[in-house]
Amino acid sequence: MRLLPLLFFILLCTSVRAQEGIIPDSLKLYALPEVAVNAEQVQLSPAIPAPITALRLEELPTYDNASLLPALNRIAGVRFEERAAASYRVAIRGASLRAPFGVRNVQVFWNGIPFGEPGGDVPLNFLDAVNIDEVTVIRGPNGGRYGSGTAGTLLLGTRALAADTVAESRLSLTAGSYGFFRVDGVVARPNQFAATDELRMSYQRADGYREHNAMERVTLQYSSNLGKQTKLHALYTKLDYELPGGLNAQQAAENPRQARPGSVDTDASIHYHNLLVGLTNTKKLGKWQAESAAYATGFYFDHPFNFDYKREANLGAGGRFSLSRAWGEWALNAGAQGQLQYRTGQNFENNAGMPGALNFSDEIFSEQGFVYGQLRYAPGNFDFQADVSTSALSYSVDRTFDAGGNTGQTNFSTSRPLALRLAAGYRFGAFDQHYLYAARADGFSPPTLDEFRTNEGSLNLDLKPEIGINYELGYRYNTRPVNLEAIGFLFALDEAITTFTDARGTQLFRNAGRTRQLGFELTAGVQDIANLLGGALSGAATYTHYDFTYRDLSRGDTDLSGQSIPGAAPHTVNVELSWSQPEGLYLNLFHNFTDATPLTDANDVFARSFHLMRLNVGFRKNNYDFFVSGNNLLNDELNLGYDLNVRFGGRYFQPAPGRTFLAGVRLSL
Repeated sequence: MRLLPLLFFILLCTSVRAQEGIIPDSLKLYALPEVAVNAEQVQLSPAIPAPITALRLEELPTYDNASLLPALNRIAGVRFEERAAASYRVAIRGASLRAPFGVRNVQVFWNGIPFGEPGGDVPLNFLDAVNIDEVTVIRGPNGGRYGSGTAGTLLLGTRALAADTVAESRLSLTAGSYGFFRVDGVVARPNQFAATDELRMSYQRADGYREHNAMERVTLQYSSNLGKQTKLHALYTKLDYELPGGLNAQQAAENPRQARPGSVDTDASIHYHNLLVGLTNTKKLGKWQAESAAYATGFYFDHPFNFDYKREANLGAGGRFSLSRAWGEWALNAGAQGQLQYRTGQNFENNAGMPGALNFSDEIFSEQGFVYGQLRYAPGNFDFQADVSTSALSYSVDRTFDAGGNTGQTNFSTSRPLALRLAAGYRFGAFDQHYLYAARADGFSPPTLDEFRTNEGSLNLDLKPEIGINYELGYRYNTRPVNLEAIGFLFALDEAITTFTDARGTQLFRNAGRTRQLGFELTAGVQDIANLLGGALSGAATYTHYDFTYRDLSRGDTDLSGQSIPGAAPHTVNVELSWSQPEGLYLNLFHNFTDATPLTDANDVFARSFHLMRLNVGFRKNNYDFFVSGNNLLNDELNLGYDLNVRFGGRYFQPAPGRTFLAGVRLSL
């Protein structure tokens, strides 16, 4: 961790200029193309030896203007869950096994700024749809280029602020089922530096389908070119949502809209205030390009559980710095990232939704850092790439009060001396429309703070980091009007971290031995396949197959080796059709099939398979866009998130509503 002071000194001494584009070059693989995946314009990367998919500004409202969930769920290998309103869980290649709540084991960047805590917990629900114009998903371990992880990376961003931006405003209003209401807007104005100031705001509320399921979120984002091109991003979020809790099978069958017994009486809910301020910059240093990002953040967290009450205050800071250069057929990129965090956390008895007697109180320091390098050699139609990194993470917990008298300081640290990714690709065909690549990559994922320090007060010093190796083979075909991508991978993981619950329902974590994760991902699309009634017809489809099993797992005297890993559906299919006139009517139809999914290590409880159908119909004219959308049109029985390995009570299920509808208007002023 001694690299942190040096890293911050470099960041402070680097002169500030803004990067071009939404995501800085240091956060992209070299020559990352515009990668768009939807039924209107399907473009898959023709020459990158990595599984990358991106969704752009004009595409995201096609899926849902209020949430990223439908857009991400149509990407092969990705599952976005919302078990309760604003309670998100993102799985890339089945990695939700260790994420009972929140986002873990997925590295996230927003406008080039690390968006998450040093240990890997990511509060993705601090971001509203209005704060995201672009999503880039990199699936699988990357050898440490973006930090520790075995699942993948999300690069999120708002559009680039250009010096020639003219004044503009956008406003959107949406209302729908179960008390849903949303308003968001964007105002951009040129400033005195011949650059741009931009303000984004959103307000969203809903009563929710289930009892004790309401949510309310307010976000304010200010972005600016300081000076000629320098970019500043500031984000404030106020978020409140209720937690209805999981139900067992009998409760879900009798009344899926009820809350878990006790959730209402204890006011189980989450309340956040969060502020993030960050700067990004680039600077030419001779033939090199230097890019850096620095940020500071703080939040207040108030959380009544069913059995206790948690309050935390958090201060964090971090930064990232990289140097890159290309010459001839060679390109080099190297950099470092560091994060610091100080947190105070108190755990109380829950006295009818209010803090009762203090159980324990901690002061926690977290440090995370890594250094990486990437070398690319692209002779002719070949492409060779090598990434290497080293990383470290440490926690220091000072227990200042404990009802049982166990106070004192506890230290935990882990590191990965060397992580490596090697990849090779080859373009061929008359117009280089074919691309074949192979890659192997190390994965390393240490325990997050919430896994190391659990809600009942234990400090899990025996929890080991996940370590694995991923082997991957991919093929792409890219030509108008047809695009195709097929990827197969084998990921061997040691010390997989899994979740289970104790008698009162507290989520705990343990290592589960070795796993074998075999997968296949298929994406296909066609553009403008027909001109029908004056509109263009396009289509796309994705298919994901998982064969994820434990290679070595025992629970007491029970050998669970060979059982399927819970939380990963064996088969997932997405199909979509889009029809649109240049100006006038448009229609988007989406269908998702998710296979029956095991919910326990023993595979004795399964979530049933389901079909989810969505339809958007709208009319665009001049600066107006009127739309109506329907979700779950087949009225299938849905659970958009499950609790895994529930030890007592059988509370696996988080029921979702049947048919729901939204209607709204988007205005460009």
